[in-house]
Amino acid sequence: MKLKQYAFIALSFLPLSIIAQVEPIEIKAALSNDTILIGDRVEFTIRAAGKGKFSVFLPELYDTIPGGLYLMGKPTVDSSFKNDVSSFTFKLPVTAFNEGIFSVNNFEVLVRYSGSIDTLRVTSNSVVVMLVPHDSTLNDIKDIKPPIKEPVRFSEVAPWAGLGLLLVALAVLLYMYLRSRKQHKPFLNLFKPKDPPHVIALRELRALEEQKVWASSNNKLYYTKLIDILRNYLEGRFEISAPEQTTSEILSEIERLDFDFSLYIDTLRDLLYTSDLVKFAKHTASIEENHRFLKFAIDFVNGTKPVDYSANDEIQNLEPNKPVKPDSPDSLTNKPK
Repeated sequence: MKLKQYAFIALSFLPLSIIAQVEPIEIKAALSNDTILIGDRVEFTIRAAGKGKFSVFLPELYDTIPGGLYLMGKPTVDSSFKNDVSSFTFKLPVTAFNEGIFSVNNFEVLVRYSGSIDTLRVTSNSVVVMLVPHDSTLNDIKDIKPPIKEPVRFSEVAPWAGLGLLLVALAVLLYMYLRSRKQHKPFLNLFKPKDPPHVIALRELRALEEQKVWASSNNKLYYTKLIDILRNYLEGRFEISAPEQTTSEILSEIERLDFDFSLYIDTLRDLLYTSDLVKFAKHTASIEENHRFLKFAIDFVNGTKPVDYSANDEIQNLEPNKPVKPDSPDSLTNKPK
């Protein structure tokens, strides 16, 4: 019986010991200024302190707080626990955008202890919000001046002008390119077509004739230049490797070509063999022979060059593959079969 009484007495004191862990909390709230101008910042401070372990936090905040003040930023919190005393300090930056007297009324503060949450409400002192005073030193209030028009500088226009000129130049070049392509002409003569083989050969033969190398005593130099001109012509005209071939190889290659060389082959053979004798056997040819071979080379090029069918109507009526006699150096023959 006595044991039950002692147990009842012990249980009756248990709630008292839990409640005694946290003494009444002292909470104060205040605004840092009592007078401000519209839009000025004032600090709303909340301080809570008490013995025991507890925590204080604020509810979810919005743009305004009770009393008509506006929040200007996030609140800050500072907490400490020393000598069995817990303290919390909250600072909220606020302001007002209307003239009048404002205070924070019934601002909720949440306190958590022993697993439960209590809601406390605080009220601050008042703050007087005034309009911005008129500046008595201003005698005349004027309108805002319009933007000043500054002159346009060259550095501002130059990039756009350069871009415009570049676009115009590109458009002109494109037009010229398309026109030259349509007319089958070289574009701006940047890629000038190479002269045909017969034009190059005739030009070099005329130069050889004007320099009168054929009349000099240096037969080796003369025949070397003459044969090189003909070799290059044969390569460009008939696509044979004449510059790298021997005399017999050149003659064999010519015989396989689909072109009538009957009027030229005998004299060409004499010219090639005479050249070999001069260059390798120290043969000396006469001036008349040299000049005769030069005239033959000119006739050979003129007689074997491609026919220009657009030159005149007479050329179009020539029989195919009919060579012109060598004594007509300015005549043309038809293309090979």
